Amino acid sequence: MLHKDIINTMSTDEIIDLAYAEYSPYFDATAEFEIKRASDGGGRLLEFHVADEKNATFLRQELPPYYNGARTIVMYRTDDRDEEDNGD
Repeated sequence: MLHKDIINTMSTDEIIDLAYAEYSPYFDATAEFEIKRASDGGGRLLEFHVADEKNATFLRQELPPYYNGARTIVMYRTDDRDEEDNGD
């Protein structure tokens, strides 16, 4: 974690770049891994998007609830959409 004074001077894009540098080595280069910025009534947050539940579970264990001043959320894609499209 960075010092609070440094965090306050960083843009959200810089924090995202830092998060990519810190957490992308945990994933295979071909794995789906994306970090998006968002905000709500609670302030700014970082959304970590991964491909499946296994990766999401792992990342939730590694990621703190707040990453350099931004709340963190981990999301993953399910195959439910594909099953609906195929009529299953």
